[in-house]
Amino acid sequence: MIKLIAVAMILLATFSFTGSATTEIRPTLTLDYSIEPGVFMPGDVGTIAVTLSNMATGEIYVKEDDETLDMNAYIASASLNGNSELEILDTSYTDIGLLGPGDSLKLTFNVKVLDNATTGVHFVDLTIVGGSNMYDLNYRIPIKVDDRNVKVIMSNFPSTLMNEVSTISVDVVNRRPNDVTSVIVTPYAEGMTFSPSDYFVGSIPKGNKSTATFTFNTMSSEEGNTEVTFTSSYFNGDNLHYSNTASKEVRIIKQSPLVFTGIEIESSGNKYTLSGDLNNFGITDAKNVMVSIEDTEGIEPLQPYANYFIGTLEADDFSSFELSARVTSQNVTSIPIIIEFRDPDNAYTAITQEISLDTTSGVSYSSNNDEGSSLGLWLGASIIVIAILVVIGYSWKKRKDDENEDDQGADEEDELPDDVYVDEEDDEIIE
Repeated sequence: MIKLIAVAMILLATFSFTGSATTEIRPTLTLDYSIEPGVFMPGDVGTIAVTLSNMATGEIYVKEDDETLDMNAYIASASLNGNSELEILDTSYTDIGLLGPGDSLKLTFNVKVLDNATTGVHFVDLTIVGGSNMYDLNYRIPIKVDDRNVKVIMSNFPSTLMNEVSTISVDVVNRRPNDVTSVIVTPYAEGMTFSPSDYFVGSIPKGNKSTATFTFNTMSSEEGNTEVTFTSSYFNGDNLHYSNTASKEVRIIKQSPLVFTGIEIESSGNKYTLSGDLNNFGITDAKNVMVSIEDTEGIEPLQPYANYFIGTLEADDFSSFELSARVTSQNVTSIPIIIEFRDPDNAYTAITQEISLDTTSGVSYSSNNDEGSSLGLWLGASIIVIAILVVIGYSWKKRKDDENEDDQGADEEDELPDDVYVDEEDDEIIE
């Protein structure tokens, strides 16, 4: 804060010379002051810089008739006095000396606002003592004190989180009547990690706000309630301050944001093919997503689907996949699937989910026993061949029976009774 005071200080009294004309020589001393910080908080230490300037121009000595007039301003001392709420650490300057035409002089006083200072405007008294023909100057300089603090607001912070990586934002509001600088926001929660661990906001103008954004990792957090806190540090002038702590109780649910649905399992002997959808149930996009069969005892990933690259899986979206594995142990009841991805800050994360091989688990399941497929295939083929042979044999037998019946009927027509003979001449049968 800079103030300018134009003070007409008569260094030399009005001189009267021969004749009726009156000549006035008035070297003028001006006073500027600046205060840092512009508005103090209780307990702050700051500076009041006072600049004195001799506004006279031209020569140091001015001749008027037979008189030689000195245009220098002589300053004997400068002092600053406080009150019951303001303490002046550097009270005075002595034997300052001459200030020639066009010259300036800067005096700095350190001021401390007491911890119990009340909000409002307080005054310090500046006294300039002049020498020779210069008058003394007394001036009151106002010091503003305001105890309003910076505030962190968790306006959009969710009350329930899964075991996930999510993006969280908080607002930092400068409620003070002056700017604050070097604002840093720091989060904390037990069993959780934040990225970055501290967020640099920078300067916040008076009456404005800025937003700090964090990546919030709860992948390894235990289920239950925990308290999440945010605190901001900042400078008011050269004084370090901390905002009040903003806190919120958050419930952690033991649930991964990446969930398998629509799983179908096909088996061919000890070879299994798993297919379905991977859903992003979280609130943050997952990048470079890849699902893989975990190579564990009794389970062997099979190419070409030992792993399956999905890519970016946006929040509230899904993607299909297909994986293959060979099970070499009868004790295996489920196949572990590794889900690998990167969070918005490109940090690597991996989680494992089990897909049950139990047909009662709700998945679609079909089986073709490869090991016994040869025997089964031969049995099936044999049954079909036998059935065909039976049909062919039955048809052949039926046709033979029909032919025998026809031959027997013909023989019975050739044999006539004893009392019937044929008249060969008339081709008639005569009884």
